[in-house]
Amino acid sequence: MASSTKPTSCANYHVAWICPVADIEFLPARLMLDEEHPTPPYDTHYDENTYTCGTINGHAVVVATCPPGETGNVNAGRLTGSMFKTFPNIRMAVLVGIGGGIPSPEVSENALENVHLGDVVVGWPGDGKPACVYHDRGRSKGDGQFEMVGTMGNPDWRLTNALGVLVVDDELGQTTFIDQLARLQRSKAKTKFARPGLEHDKLFKAAYRHAGDYRSKCTTCDLSELVQRPQRSEEEQQTLVFHRGRIATGNAVIQDGKLRDEIRTRCDGALCVEMEAAGVDANKRCLVIRGISDYADSHKSDMWRSYAAGNAAAFTRELLCRIQPGEVKKMEPEALWLIPLPRPQSFVGRKTQLAQASAHISLQGCRRLAIYGLGGCGKTALALEAAYQAGEQQPAHAIFWVPAVSKESFEQAYREIGQLLRIPGIADAKTDVKQLVKAKLSDEGFGRWLMVVDNADDVDVLFSALNKGSSVDRLIDYLPYSRKGSIVFTTRTAKAASNLAQSNVIGLGELGQAEAKELLRIRLFPKHQHQVEDEVTVGEFLGVLAFLALAIVQAVAFINENDIKLSDYVRLYRASEQEATKLLSEEFQDQGRYRETKNPVATTWYISFEQIRACDQLAADYLSFMACTASTDIPESMLPADESRVAETKAIGTLKAYAFVTERRPAGDGRQQQQERTKAFDVHQLVHLATRSWLKAQNQWLDWAAKTTMRLVELVPLGDHSTIETWTACMPHARHVASVPEMYEAEARMRLLDRIGQCEQTLGQYKAAEETHRQLLERRDRVLGKKHPSTLTSMSNLALVLGHQGKYEDAEAMNRQTLGREHPETLTSMSNLAVVLEIQGKYEDAEAMNRQTLARREKVLGPEHPDTLMSMSNHAYLLATANMRAKETSMHQCLFQQY
Repeated sequence: MASSTKPTSCANYHVAWICPVADIEFLPARLMLDEEHPTPPYDTHYDENTYTCGTINGHAVVVATCPPGETGNVNAGRLTGSMFKTFPNIRMAVLVGIGGGIPSPEVSENALENVHLGDVVVGWPGDGKPACVYHDRGRSKGDGQFEMVGTMGNPDWRLTNALGVLVVDDELGQTTFIDQLARLQRSKAKTKFARPGLEHDKLFKAAYRHAGDYRSKCTTCDLSELVQRPQRSEEEQQTLVFHRGRIATGNAVIQDGKLRDEIRTRCDGALCVEMEAAGVDANKRCLVIRGISDYADSHKSDMWRSYAAGNAAAFTRELLCRIQPGEVKKMEPEALWLIPLPRPQSFVGRKTQLAQASAHISLQGCRRLAIYGLGGCGKTALALEAAYQAGEQQPAHAIFWVPAVSKESFEQAYREIGQLLRIPGIADAKTDVKQLVKAKLSDEGFGRWLMVVDNADDVDVLFSALNKGSSVDRLIDYLPYSRKGSIVFTTRTAKAASNLAQSNVIGLGELGQAEAKELLRIRLFPKHQHQVEDEVTVGEFLGVLAFLALAIVQAVAFINENDIKLSDYVRLYRASEQEATKLLSEEFQDQGRYRETKNPVATTWYISFEQIRACDQLAADYLSFMACTASTDIPESMLPADESRVAETKAIGTLKAYAFVTERRPAGDGRQQQQERTKAFDVHQLVHLATRSWLKAQNQWLDWAAKTTMRLVELVPLGDHSTIETWTACMPHARHVASVPEMYEAEARMRLLDRIGQCEQTLGQYKAAEETHRQLLERRDRVLGKKHPSTLTSMSNLALVLGHQGKYEDAEAMNRQTLGREHPETLTSMSNLAVVLEIQGKYEDAEAMNRQTLARREKVLGPEHPDTLMSMSNHAYLLATANMRAKETSMHQCLFQQY
C-alpha cells in the first residue's frame, strides 16, 4: 500500500469511516484505502482515539475503531464524540461492519431477494420511514401492537443519492465489486476473507435452539428444522449481493430466533439488527452498512464474520466511488455541536417542563433557566431532550454542553468548545481558554447558540474565586453573554437554581404514575414487557422506588441483567433494609450518564450528603437525626434545638432545596403562631434509606441513633394528659427509634420504652401498651433481676394494662406470683383493678377488691399512710354509690307498681 508523506491537517478530512469492532472490521477498512497518510497532529490529552487517515478515489477519509473488546452503542458514541471534534470538517459518515440478518417472514422464489450470510444490508429502505430504529425502545399498545419511540436521523442525501445510482449500476452490470473485493487479498490474512461455503449457510426455524457448543458449526443440529429456501447458483454465490432496508439497533446482542422475528415485526420489516448505530447517531448522521455474519439466533458462530466484514467494506468503497470528492468539500458544515451524551432514548412525559425549556431556548436576550430537583429525577435527561429538539427545530443553533461537576470538568469543556470553534491560540498552554471562549460566544456576529451547564450542584464550583484574594475571577464570570444566546443550568438544589437564574426555574419532581410505567416498559427487555400489564405488581414496584426516574432505570437494569421478574425485585427489596440498600447501590451502565460518574442512586446522593455537610453542618445533623426517626410527619419541634433560629431556618431550607425534605402544610386557623406550632416535614423514602446507609459507612449510625433516642426521652413523658397535644406527634418516631436493632440493649431504649408504654396507656391504646411493657419487662427481668425496683414498676404497669383489657386474673396472678400478696406494688395493682371493675359496672367485684386492698394496706402500711387513706376514700365512694343505686332501684320499683 502506497504511503504519502504529504503533511496534512485534521481539517482536510471530510469522510468518516467508523468500524467499531477492531479485530474484524478495521483490517478490511484499511484495505479499501488507495493510500494512507500519517495521522495529523491532534490533542491526545482530550482525544484518546487512534486514527488511520488516507484517501479513497480522491476522498480524504479518516478511519476509526474502538479499542478491542469495547463495542456497543456507548463505546461507539465515545469514539465518534471525540472523532468529530478532532476532525471538524467531516461532511459524511459511514458505519461499516457486521450485523445479524433478519430473514423475511415469506421466502422469495428469487434467491437473491432472500437475506443470506455474507450479504450486505444498507440502512436505507427508501419508503420515507426511518432508516434505523431502536428495537428496544417502544411502547406496547395492546392487541400485539408495538409503537417504536426511538429513531435515528436519515443519512446525508448525497450518500442516499449515490446508493440509488449504485442500485441501477448493479442491475446494468456496471459495478466493480470484483475489483473492490480483490483488495482484500492484499494482506497476509487474505484467507480469512474467503467464502465459508454454502453448506455452512443454515437458517433454522426461529423456535429451534442450537444443539451442541458454540464452535460445533451446527453439526449436531436437526437438519429437518432448516427453513427451506431456493439455493443461489454458483455464479450468484460469487456475487456481492446487497439489500436496501431498515436496520434495527439496540444495546444487546440478539441470539434468539423468536426475539429476532419479534424485532422484525416491531421495526416494520427490518432486515438487520446491530448495536452501534445509535451511539454514532448521537454525534452525527451516518449511513449504516452491515455485512450479515449470522441470523441473530442461537446458531450464531464466528465463521462468517470476516467474510461479511470484507463484503461490507468493498460495498462502501464502491459507493464512495460514485460521489465526487469536490461535492463533499462544498457541503455546508452542520451546526456546531458539542454534547458528550446521546439523546435519551427512554425519555417520557415531562411535556409541560419540556415546553417551558423549549420556549426559553427560542427567546432572545441571553435568558438563563435553571432546572432543579432531587438527584435522579431526570434533570439531565430533560436538558438533553430540550437540546436535541433545539438542534432539530433550529438547525442553525450552535449547541454546547458544559459539565460543572468540578472546575476541571468546566475548563475541559471550554477547551473542547474552543477547539471546535478553532479559536486562534486555543492550544497555547498559557492561554486563558475560558476568556477566549467567552469572548467568541459573546460576539453577536457568531450567531445563535445554546449552552447547557449540567450538574451545577456545588455552588462553590461556579461562585468561588479561582485565585485567592480575587473576588471577580470566578467560573460564573466566564459564562458568555449575547442576545442571541441562551444558558440552561441543571442543579439538585433550589438555592443554586435561584442564584443562577433567579426566578426563571423549572422544578422537577418524581414521575407521574403513567410516566413511570412508560419508562418501565421502554427500559425492560422485550421478553419482560408483558409484566407491565400486571397493575398490582407494577404499582408495588414503582411504589418502593418512589417513582424516581434513576431508581427505576437502575432497578430495570438489574432485572434485565439477572433475568428476574418485577415481583422478584420487590421481594428482594422488601427482604431487609440491608438488601434494599444493596439494590440501590448496584452499579449499572447507562449511556445517558457520564462515563466517570457513579450511576447508583444511593451513590449519587452520597455526593450531595457530603456537600451539605461541608456547607451546612446543622442541615447535615438534621438529616442524620431524621434518618433515625420515621420518614414522615416529623415535627419541627422534635429536631435538636440550635442557639440561632436563623441557623435552624437555613438548615431546613438547605434540606428542602435539595428536595430531600418536604414541608407538610396542615390546615390551621390561619394564624402565624398556629402554623409554626404544627409545622412538620417528610423525608423522601429513598433518601431516608440512603442516609442511614451513608451514616453506617461513616461509622456514625450508632452515635446518631443514641442521640435521637435521648432526644425522644426528653420529649416523651411518662404519660401526661395535660401535654397530650405536644407529645402525641412524637409517638410514631419514638416507636420507630425503639425498633432500631442496634439500640436493643441500650439503657436509653429502656427509658424510652417505659415512656412509650405509659403514653399508650394514657391514649387508651392498651394492647400496644401491653406489648411495649412486655418488651420492657423482659429486658429488665433479664438484665436487672426480678426484685429490682425498675422491674417491679414494669410488672405493675403491665398488670394495669392487662386489667384495662379485662384480663383481671392474669393481672392479679402476675402480681401475686412475682411480688407476693402484701407487696406494695401488688396493693397498688389491686387498687387500680378495683377502679377498672367499678368503671365496667362490676360493682360487687370492685367493692370486694377495694375491701381487700384496704385491709392489707392497713396491715402493711398502717392506717395513716396516704395509700391507706386513698383506699378508705375509694371504699367509701363505692359504698355511697352502692347505697344510691339501691335507693334508685327502690324508686323505680315503686313507679313500676303504680303503673
